[in-house]
Formats: sequence, structure tokens, C-alpha cells
Amino acid sequence: MAQNVIINGVSYSNVPEVDIPKSGGGTAKFYDISGADASAADVLDGKKFGGASGIDTGSMTNNGALGGSISTKNGTYTIPAGYTSGGTVGLGNVSDCVGGNILAGKSILGVTGTLAMPNISQDSTTKVLSIS
Repeated sequence: MAQNVIINGVSYSNVPEVDIPKSGGGTAKFYDISGADASAADVLDGKKFGGASGIDTGSMTNNGALGGSISTKNGTYTIPAGYTSGGTVGLGNVSDCVGGNILAGKSILGVTGTLAMPNISQDSTTKVLSIS
């Protein structure tokens, strides 16, 4: 964020940074960071950043790539707090999730059922059930 500054009694307007020559060569750059709102928890653990009182060190956990599976109907996979570079969460063993094991007209995990309900009838005179 640009600021108005006074250096050696001279006013400068809308200054985004100040470069000051160093005695050993090169320059030191100073930036206005008054609008910055990151805290140590917002920056990866061990990484340095400009904080309100100078250089600060991040504390956010780096979890890297994550992966896991969900193996029950109501199962969940908990993503830990911190940074992750991505990963995959999949379903556990779903080899039995095939059309022949799912009632016709129903769909589970994108698999449409083909299992037909048996036709059940009762003979009114002999009280025998027929399943076809």
C-alpha cells in the first residue's frame, strides 16, 4: 500500500517502497505492510514473513498430499487442519456394488440396479405361495 513519507525533511507522496543503499553495496528495500493481515497460523511452519513487528515465522502444519478411504455407509475421512497439496479420498471395497446386487429402479454410487423383485402370489384354495 503506497504511503506519504518524509525523508530528510522532504515529503514524497504515494510511495509503495523505499530503497536505501547499504554500505557494503546493494540496497535494502522497505515496504509498507500496514495492510497485511496474515498471522503465523496463516503461513507454513518454518516459512518467514513480514509481520507487524518485523520478520515472523509461520506455524501452519504442512500435511503434504493426503489420501484415504471411506469404507462404511456413514463413514467419513477427516482432513487435518493446515495446508495440503491435494490428494484423493476414495471409497473402500465396492466390488459388490454391481447392478445385479441392487434392486431394479434404484441406484447406488452411480450403479443402476437390475435385480428384479420376485413375483409372489398365493393360491386361494391351497394356501401355497408361488415365487417366480
